[in-house]
Amino acid sequence: LFNSWLSNQYVSKRYKMKAATFTKRAIQSLVGTLAVAASFGALASPVVTLWGFEVNSGFSAYLDSNNSTSGITASNPNPNLGMPSLLSWGVPATPAGQSSLGVGAATNGVFNGLIITDAPAVDTVQVIHNNYPVFTPALKSATLFDLITLQALSPVGVPFNAAALNFNIKFLETTNSEGTCVVTTSPTPCNDIFVVDVVGAGFDPLTNTLVQKFLYDTNWYSAVVSIDGLGTLTDAECAAAGAASKCIGFTTVENESNVFQVSLAINNSVPEPGSLALFGLALVGLGMVRRRKNAA
Repeated sequence: LFNSWLSNQYVSKRYKMKAATFTKRAIQSLVGTLAVAASFGALASPVVTLWGFEVNSGFSAYLDSNNSTSGITASNPNPNLGMPSLLSWGVPATPAGQSSLGVGAATNGVFNGLIITDAPAVDTVQVIHNNYPVFTPALKSATLFDLITLQALSPVGVPFNAAALNFNIKFLETTNSEGTCVVTTSPTPCNDIFVVDVVGAGFDPLTNTLVQKFLYDTNWYSAVVSIDGLGTLTDAECAAAGAASKCIGFTTVENESNVFQVSLAINNSVPEPGSLALFGLALVGLGMVRRRKNAA
């Protein structure tokens, strides 16, 4: 009986020593986590609340329906990029003239403005498809290059270029004769179809926006680009344009100048030091639970 009592006392003392050692380590870990969080808060730069911005757009590549560039007239060069901001094609079937796809209109793909962080989006350039009856060759594909330059104004900072966006476009010039139209919402004649694959930003199907995250002066932001009419096309529309199902794009009405407004918002997405501290506490608590389980 005495030996049993001594054994229990030894186990109890050993358990208390291990618990004390672990508690000390847990406290040290927590202090370290809080120190990291405090240093994060001390090093984080002020969030930029006002930006100046410039958008430059131009077509870096294009092909006609004969897989050539000869059927496309490229014009209106962007003065900063040296790329055309207007593509025209087709032999006109009416006095309206050629069809065309342009960005930036009179400014040749350049747009300047101001934007407030976490405020509603502001309008930038317009994408315009003059959809007129033409004889082939027509546009088949194009790549629209887009660069957003930001200038921090409050507080003042250095200019910053977000990663360039490349809009890879597949285009279907639909026939104007009567028949089955894959664009079920289309009037007669059938809408033309644009499929857009964007490289450099993610597409949010809930808001039909393009989201691009970037780091500026220790803070994370997201540039959110909206294009009127852009969304997920039907599987039939995607297939008709030679794209996979669930493709992204828009359709355009025949005999009209189809205007799509592009807008930009900038949102701040900085993790707060308080959140990091809570995360550290959670890790310490998780460690305690796991240690207790192992001891058991």
